[in-house]
Order: sequence, then C-alpha cells, then structure tokens
Amino acid sequence: MTPRPIESFMSRYCSSPVGSSALLMALLVVMFWMPLPEGSKPVWASALLVVLMLLLGMAWAIGHVFGKLSLTLAFKKAWPLHLGFILVCFWLWIQTIPLPESLLNSLSPNAHALWQQVPLPKWTLSLDPKATELSLWLSVAYYVQFCLILLSVDSPSRIRSLLGVLVISGTFQALFGSLSTLSGLEVLLFSEKEAYFGVATGTFVNRNSFAGYLEMTLALGVGLLVSRLGEGRAYGDWRTRLQGFLSTMMSSKVLLRSALAIMVIGLVISRSRMGNTAFFSSLLITGLLYLVLRRQMSRGMVFLLVSMLLVDLAIVSQWFGIEQVVERIEQTSLAKESRPDVSAVSLDIIKDYFLTGTGGGSFYTALPNYHNGSWQGFYDLAHNDFLQFPLELGMPVFLVLVVMVLLSFWQATMAIKYRRRRLMAGLGFSIFQS
Repeated sequence: MTPRPIESFMSRYCSSPVGSSALLMALLVVMFWMPLPEGSKPVWASALLVVLMLLLGMAWAIGHVFGKLSLTLAFKKAWPLHLGFILVCFWLWIQTIPLPESLLNSLSPNAHALWQQVPLPKWTLSLDPKATELSLWLSVAYYVQFCLILLSVDSPSRIRSLLGVLVISGTFQALFGSLSTLSGLEVLLFSEKEAYFGVATGTFVNRNSFAGYLEMTLALGVGLLVSRLGEGRAYGDWRTRLQGFLSTMMSSKVLLRSALAIMVIGLVISRSRMGNTAFFSSLLITGLLYLVLRRQMSRGMVFLLVSMLLVDLAIVSQWFGIEQVVERIEQTSLAKESRPDVSAVSLDIIKDYFLTGTGGGSFYTALPNYHNGSWQGFYDLAHNDFLQFPLELGMPVFLVLVVMVLLSFWQATMAIKYRRRRLMAGLGFSIFQS
C-alpha cells in the first residue's frame, strides 16, 4: 500500500535527526529575529512573530500526531509553568470578551463606570480590548516558544547552540548600537532614530529595553563561560603549559570572552542607570551564590568575576565613559524625575482595579484617567514590571507570574548546587543572574 504524501514527508524528515534539527534551526532563526524590528514592538512585527511561532508549533504538533516527535522529560516536568502560562492566557481572553453589564459592574465597578461614558459600550474588563487581544496573541506566541525550547533543546549540544545564538544576537546588538552611536549615524535597523541620541539603543527604540536585552544575553554568555571553566587547563612542564595556553587563545572561549566585553561596552554606552547597576550587581550576587552552593573556590571562577567586575570596568571607564553612567546615577533626583509621579498614579490604578486589572496592554489607556497635570510626557509603559503587570492583569494573575518566576529561580538554584554536569550548572547561573 502506497503511503499518503504527508505521511511519506513526515517519515522522511520529522523522524530523522535532520528534520528535528531543521525545526530547532528555524526556532533559533526566529529568536535571533525577534529583537531586530524594534524588539518586535511594532504591530506588524508582533503579528509576524505570532504567525511564525504558531507555524513552528503546528509543525511540531503534526510531527507528534504522526508519532515522529515525542514529549521530552523537561516538557513534562515543567507542568507548573504550563499551568501558569495557560492561566495568564485564559485571563487575557476573559478580559476581551463582552460581559453582561451587571457582571462587569460586580467584577470591576471602575471599568463599568468608564464604559458607561462610551456611546456604544462593549462591557469588557479591558479598557482597551484591541490592545489586550494583541497581548493575548503575544502571550500565546511566547508560550509556544517556551514549549518548543523544552521540546527541541534536548541535548547538551543543542543547549550550547541555543545559548550561542542568543550570545551572538546580544553581540550584534551591542556592536550595532555602539557603532551607530560612536559614528554619529544614529539609526535603527528598519527606521530612523527619533529619540535617545548620543546613547546606544541597538535596534530598540528605548535604551532601557536595549540594556535589558544585553543584561539577559550577557547572563547567558557568562553562564556558558562558567560551564567551560577548567577546559584546556594544562599541567606539566613549561612546554606543555605553553601549548595549553596557545590552544586556549585559539579556542572559542576567547571569542566568547571577547563577545562579553563587547556587550559590556554596549551596555555602558547605553548610559542606562538601572541596566548597568542590575547587570554588575546581579553578576556579583550570582557569582557569590555559585561559590557558596558549589562549595569550591575555583580559580577560574574567581578570575572570571574579577575580570568582569574590575578589568572590564577599568577598560570601559577609560575608553567608553562609564563615569557618565555614574554621573547620571549621582544626579538622579526625585525632584527631576517624572517616573515617581507615574509610579504613584499606577499604585492608585492598581487599588481601583485590584482584582481584574485594566486589561493587558492597556496602561497607556488607563493612565490618562488619573493624570493630575503635575508631569508631562507620553507613557505607554510603566517602566516597572512590578507595577505594570498587577495594573493590567490584576493582583491574582500577577501573583501567578510571581510564582512562575520563583519556581524558575528555585530550579536554577538547584541546578547550581546539585547538577554535576558543568553545563547545567552554568545554565542555572545564567537563569539566576538574568
């Protein structure tokens, strides 16, 4: 009996290592692409991201239906995080659907009062249903991405590939942002730069978004380097040591260390106060935690921390002006900042929408209703996740997100303490630091 075309295709490609690797390769390409169009924030970029992730998810699902791809142990053990993602997505959907007026008034009296001022009210929990729909689709895309990583990155070599692509992405961002600023061109990848002139933003609009991305990729790079401490160490006479030194200098470890230095430079040129503070403080805290949990004072680990905290800072301060970052921190004053006013107003909104939130992505819609005229500027984001998530999603769902993060921290800590494979300990280092 001749097999049907789709079964023949699945048998040939999805059941082979080549087919599985192709799916992983496509996922890595999408992940490299995500930050390029202004962090995928424009609507067209967000829509493209959702479509690409759903297509990859469908491809894996087809392979699973035909018995060519199977669930991994990591995917099964992550059931608490699956539950968290599903609850968040379900709540975003609830926020967008029309509700009876009486039910809306019971759940969110403030939302009900605002909708009464609209000629054709929709009676939704969200103050901006369209923005919440976009948040829902993006959340689904991120969940699919999370699942695909657990299903596809199932070996040490694939873990290194994932980390390597993200480190390359961060290095590209740092190079692009630094060269764009230092050359005076001041451009984004797909559009003209309209703000933050004189500081690096990479392909992002906001320097803090750029700095936040570099914080994560730096953490992954440091974890990857930690996993390789001790490799290539030579013992014996001077010839053996020299040979080991030359071998190390020509190895990928030097390239990785150079990539970390480039990302540190990009981070400093961003002049982001909290970006720089968060990276170096988290590196120190995580490094000390690693030394305590592993119960070994590795020379390589100590040298890495010292070089990152002192040598890099000394070089960067000499050539790329870290003193300007320090000066910005020293000159920070509540009297000159509008964010404390926005934060205080955000707390008022959280009190009024404590249970249900204002709707995913609706911060810029909810904020003007509480504007007291004491500050100026356009805020489409709270610039504080501890305010924006409870404001938009409500406190109960925010607590779900908090539990998910704490579970990730716990798993990272256990990996650092108990995993014998150095790669997994280094991965735990990365997750905890980021």
